[in-house]
Amino acid sequence: MNLAELHHLGRRLTAAATSAMKGASDLGPTGLLVLECLDITGPQPVGAIAQRTGFAQSRVSTVVASLHKRGLVELGTDPADRRRTVAKIAEHARTRARQARSRDAEPTLRRMLPGLRDAELDAVISALKTLKSTGRPG
Repeated sequence: MNLAELHHLGRRLTAAATSAMKGASDLGPTGLLVLECLDITGPQPVGAIAQRTGFAQSRVSTVVASLHKRGLVELGTDPADRRRTVAKIAEHARTRARQARSRDAEPTLRRMLPGLRDAELDAVISALKTLKSTGRPG
């Protein structure tokens, strides 16, 4: 596998996860991932959320504003820099974030790899978990 193929694979996995997440909530994948980020890391400025999620800052700003309108995110001022706004997940939204995070990827992977036996699919999932646990590429 060359780097272009690896990149393409990453995009296919992202597309499959995004498609599966669309059916999970009316928030959409970006909204769910922003809530998840805030649930895990606590209150964050939009720039930090963008960095952690990999989305463009303008996209995160739009999503945070939408989540705020829906009462799922609270906005406040950053005590370290009063010019920055900090987003915080609303307490009642934590359940949504945790439900999205706990959804199993196995059914999505099974649809992507219909010809694999259970043992082969288990090996793929194990390899993906190993990649996940090693952190981000530097």
